[in-house]
Amino acid sequence: MLENKVAIITGSSSGIGLAIAKEFLKQGAYVTICGTNEKKLVNALDELLKESKPEKILKVKADVSKTSDVQNLFQMTYKNFGKIDILVNNAGIAPSKSIEEMTDEDFEQVLSINTFGTFKCTREAVKYMKDKGGSIINTSSFVSLYGSPNQSAYTASKSAINGLTKSNAKELGKYNIRVNAIAPGVVMTDMVKDNCDTETIKRLNMMTPLNRGANPEDLVFAYVYLASDKAQFTTGTIINIDGGLVM
Repeated sequence: MLENKVAIITGSSSGIGLAIAKEFLKQGAYVTICGTNEKKLVNALDELLKESKPEKILKVKADVSKTSDVQNLFQMTYKNFGKIDILVNNAGIAPSKSIEEMTDEDFEQVLSINTFGTFKCTREAVKYMKDKGGSIINTSSFVSLYGSPNQSAYTASKSAINGLTKSNAKELGKYNIRVNAIAPGVVMTDMVKDNCDTETIKRLNMMTPLNRGANPEDLVFAYVYLASDKAQFTTGTIINIDGGLVM
């Protein structure tokens, strides 16, 4: 479904982003993976190379909260592959802290990566997509619609993603750039395990009609669909993939 398309996937050294990269490669895409941790990026690249050719993958260390890093990420991808068709804004952090304990710096850091990072990457993507169109897919979260205690910054950042998705879809449609979002529920990634205790995860699973958390692989085909030409008339939508947690 993605034969010869070129995709940038932020936050793809592990978890959901890495699972997306694996499936995009299987679907025929060329993929740039990026993250801030060089060791994790190298491990991710090694894992991808078990199933794909080296010429189909580019590794770039980038912090999406830094404009210069974002510009370099796109420049290197374009130089290596000659075009950019797909952007997946997946980079994010989700520290768990009560609003009483949260400092200005804590709150700003979450928005800097989750929201400003998405904005900066989207802004940069338009330069490369506006002549031939493209697909931008943002990773939101069920908390943007549901809320969560001790997650005020994360919830605010993901609610902002929903607004960006809809506004950018309306603005960029004239360039045939489609902008959509996926809102996962509880996904068993390292970020969730690091920020949620066992009891919290158990409680969320019990609240989910399917009675379990998702694996990253449960989400990837929604990203494939939105990235593909099969979704050429789909824009401005937010797809909940949360086991029925929000309905």
